[in-house]
Amino acid sequence: MPSRRTLLRSIAAGAGVAALGVAGTQAFGETVSGGAAAAAPSPRKVDINSGSSGSNVTALQYLLTAYGYKTTADGDYGPLTEKSVAKFQGARGLVKDGWAGPLTMKKMLDSGKVAAKRGWDNRSTVRAAQTLLVKLGYEMAVDGDFGPLTKESVEKYQAKRKLTESGTVDYTTWTYMFSPPRKPGTGFQKGKAVLVAQSGSGLSTWAYDCGPAAFVALQLRMGRTPGKWTDVAHRGDAINYARRTVLGMTNNTRGTGQIRDEVGVVAGFKRLGVDQARTGGFDGALSAVRSGGVSMLGGDLAVCARWNGRSTGSTLHWIALLDYSSKSGKYQVADSSSKHNKLVWVTRGQLASFASSWGASVCIK
Repeated sequence: MPSRRTLLRSIAAGAGVAALGVAGTQAFGETVSGGAAAAAPSPRKVDINSGSSGSNVTALQYLLTAYGYKTTADGDYGPLTEKSVAKFQGARGLVKDGWAGPLTMKKMLDSGKVAAKRGWDNRSTVRAAQTLLVKLGYEMAVDGDFGPLTKESVEKYQAKRKLTESGTVDYTTWTYMFSPPRKPGTGFQKGKAVLVAQSGSGLSTWAYDCGPAAFVALQLRMGRTPGKWTDVAHRGDAINYARRTVLGMTNNTRGTGQIRDEVGVVAGFKRLGVDQARTGGFDGALSAVRSGGVSMLGGDLAVCARWNGRSTGSTLHWIALLDYSSKSGKYQVADSSSKHNKLVWVTRGQLASFASSWGASVCIK
C-alpha cells in the first residue's frame, strides 16, 4: 500500500501540473501583425526530490536562504534542506513534507521576492540564478552580484528559449533554468549501445566487476573510448583497467569501496573529465535516460538475472541504463551478468523491483 507521503506527492504533483497549465494559458505576449496575441511559453514544471544533489539543489538552497530559511548551499538535498523546505511550506499553507515539488516550487519562484534583475540586492537570490546559469553553460562567478555579465547571460538564455528578453529572472525564466527542455535521444547518447558482459571476459575477479563493466558500457554509449578498449571480444582488459585505475579498486577486492557506492563512481567519471556525473537515486537515474543521458543503477542481482535467463542468489549489482523508448515506455539495459550476452529492454516496474534493495545510481545528462 502506498505511504501517506507517496500519496501526498502524487496528489501534489497532479495539482502542480494543473496549476502550471492554467498559468500558461493566461499568459500572452505582444500583439503580432494581424491583431492576434501570441501565447508566451508556458512555465515548466520544477520538481526537486529530497536525496538528490547537484546545481538545482544548490540553487534551491540559495533561494531558501533568500526567503529567510538559512540553508547551506552544498548541493546535497539532505535532512537540513528538507527542514528548510518544510518551514517554507508551513508558512504558505502547503503540506509540510519537505519535498520541493511542483506546488512548492511555484510558490517559491512565482514571486516578486525572487524576480532578480540588474542591481538586485538579495545576493542569495542572485547566487541561485548564477548557479543555474553556470549549469547551463554560461561562464561567470557565483558571487551574488547581478552585474552586466549576469544580465547579458539571462538575456541570451531568454532569447535561446524564445522568452521575453527582459534580463529579469521572472517566474517562467526560473522554471526554464531549473528544468530546461531536452530532446529525447540527444545529449550523452552519442555512441553505440554495447553490452560489456563479464561472461567470457577472462577475468579472475568476476564477482567484483559488474560496476567496472557498467562503467565501460556507459563510456561507449557516450561516444568515448575506455582505457585499454579494443573491441568487445577483449573487453576484460578495459574492465580491469577501469577497476584498478580510474575506479581505484585493488587487485581482488572492492578495495577502497568506491565501486560499492555511487560517490566512488562519480569520482571515477570526474577523473575522466565528465563533470556532469551526479548521484541521483532511482528517479534521477530514469529521468536522466529519458532526457537523453545515461545512468548506472544499483540493485539486486537476483531480480535482473531473471531478465537474462539466469537464476542466482541476492547480491548487490550494477547495471547500465543506455536508452529509453517513448513508444514502449521501456529502458534499454546493459547487464554484465547476462547469460545470453545481449541488451534487454525492461519496464520501470522491473527496474523498481531491482533497485528496491539498494537504489544507488549515477546519472549523466
